[in-house]
Amino acid sequence: MENYQAILNIFHQHQRLAISTHINPDGDAIGSELALYSFLKDLGKQVQIVNTDVVPKIYDFLPFCDAILSPKSVSAKEIPDINYSPEILVVLDAGMLKRIGEDLCRSLIPTEAIVNIDHHTTAERFGDYNLVEAEASSTAEIIYRLIKHHGTPIGKERALCLYTGIMFDTGSFRYTNSTPVAHRIAADLIEEGIAVDEVFRLVYETVPIGRVHLLGEVLKTLGITPDGKIAWLYATQEMFRKTGTTREDVEGFINQLRSIDSVEVAILVSELENGKSRVSLRSKAYMDVSEIAAEFDGGGHRRAAGCEIDAPCEAAIVQLVASAQRRIDESANQQM
Repeated sequence: MENYQAILNIFHQHQRLAISTHINPDGDAIGSELALYSFLKDLGKQVQIVNTDVVPKIYDFLPFCDAILSPKSVSAKEIPDINYSPEILVVLDAGMLKRIGEDLCRSLIPTEAIVNIDHHTTAERFGDYNLVEAEASSTAEIIYRLIKHHGTPIGKERALCLYTGIMFDTGSFRYTNSTPVAHRIAADLIEEGIAVDEVFRLVYETVPIGRVHLLGEVLKTLGITPDGKIAWLYATQEMFRKTGTTREDVEGFINQLRSIDSVEVAILVSELENGKSRVSLRSKAYMDVSEIAAEFDGGGHRRAAGCEIDAPCEAAIVQLVASAQRRIDESANQQM
């Protein structure tokens, strides 16, 4: 627990802190940010959360959510708040510093130190202080342990944030990172009084009709390799306009691919407004998709990873399928 104490010491020694996470933040990133924000506020610190992307609407139910600032969501008169100059920058769940976004890398520069807290196997030690635990189910699990090490009660609000993070990154406790430790922590969080059925419903079962129409459009792009081991979908800006949706509405679509019986690698590509492609990767049994993501300067886990490619959707898919196929072929040759 020496690393935990070292991080806590840094927090105690400084007053102005900022928190950020990776672009396209997910449940683990947001839940971890909000729980840490609440903890630091309880310590009497000046804290600001600044993300490149806005919070997906499905997480609006989380406590403290309105504390998250993004250049994409604030008005012009509020922009100076984004130029906050902290003593300490805490980067959560990002894998590498540039994952918080190029603009924030240039503007959110701490005067004293960067604290890097993460659980990705591909995580770089870019911080002046690094708390990276690849065996943890999620970054939320690490934040839970950090707060417990300090001795501060978790409380219902932080429990809701942390449980949401763990639930998301374990695939609702279906993935291989659903360790005994993760289950014990989840049990402790549930004892704080959160309603697990409501959390699941709000995250996974509350969708606008436009999202269903979007799924119909995206499924028309289904492609699969001749051996049936790699499948892909893509979503374009035109699809978003047609269905009145945004890129965040494709969350979960990749599971449609992963559930195909023959598929080992699932690929979902979303067109960004700048013409680049945001990529989600999933695998089922043996492929390490974080290696594919790393090839394109992304990262993640063995079974779930992501990246961004400077190419249109269909061109990006060609590159991704080639990378995945090469690894599947190599794996087959090793087994011969």
